[in-house]
Amino acid sequence: MRARGLIVWGVVAAVCLPAVVLAGESESSAPEADTAIHGGFNNGEDPTRPRNQFQVRQRYERLPDAGGREPEKWVTTLRADLWTGFGDGWKLYGRIDQPLVYSHDVTSGFNPNGHNRFGQGDLLTEIAIVAPPPTARLGYGLGVRAVWPTAGLNEAGKGKYQIGPVAGARYSLPEIGPGSFFLAKAIYLNSVASRDGNSGRADINLLKLQPKFNVGLPDHWFVTAYASETIEVNYQDDGKVFIPFDLMIGKKFFDSFVASLEYSRSLIHDKGFEPYQWQIEGRIGYYF
Repeated sequence: MRARGLIVWGVVAAVCLPAVVLAGESESSAPEADTAIHGGFNNGEDPTRPRNQFQVRQRYERLPDAGGREPEKWVTTLRADLWTGFGDGWKLYGRIDQPLVYSHDVTSGFNPNGHNRFGQGDLLTEIAIVAPPPTARLGYGLGVRAVWPTAGLNEAGKGKYQIGPVAGARYSLPEIGPGSFFLAKAIYLNSVASRDGNSGRADINLLKLQPKFNVGLPDHWFVTAYASETIEVNYQDDGKVFIPFDLMIGKKFFDSFVASLEYSRSLIHDKGFEPYQWQIEGRIGYYF
């Protein structure tokens, strides 16, 4: 447990590092420098450089075995990202995710035998302010995430109204390749109320740490570690930790489409806290 705690605090230090670097940077963010650092292709993985996009995601989740069952889910997510400029480099960014969930062998109080179920999942919304970049290498923003208990089935959602802050800082790494960067992001979610009939379900008190590392490759290919998955600390359950392995590969095609494939697997976790064993997700995104 101590070793896992050191890993988590190491990630926290990484989250703070861009802010330390930020204090020491003073060079101007000229358009030429921006192009040299970011390249001509924005794959939409950097929220400090948002772009309008619509994505369809299809994910298969293999959940931990329970009572001799092999529970699994297929989740189709419709996602939209939009942003607008305020002038002087300030940006307002918004995001909305609507999942549709099909479950097999997943039990609940209303489905003790784990029969197949299909329904709408919990709606995720996020809004953030992205500050003017002090240099082309640096970007940061602060926002709020809310998760709404729109799921009609326990197997498809948590049954809780969740809200919490989101903060992220990006440091570009053009030495590796144009468009390469490290993004440190922290998300805290806390349940503030329960939907009717869900007061007996576990509350949410969760810290998510995302050490995203994106590498730009030739011909508009890219590889991203921790593209969407996060290290989780569950304060609702004695601070138990879950650390996954996560890697995504993607490519831009035509002028406005990006396709990617992401694989995640449970790497380190405390007993009783393992959100999934492994999962794989394919995405198609349209940028406009």
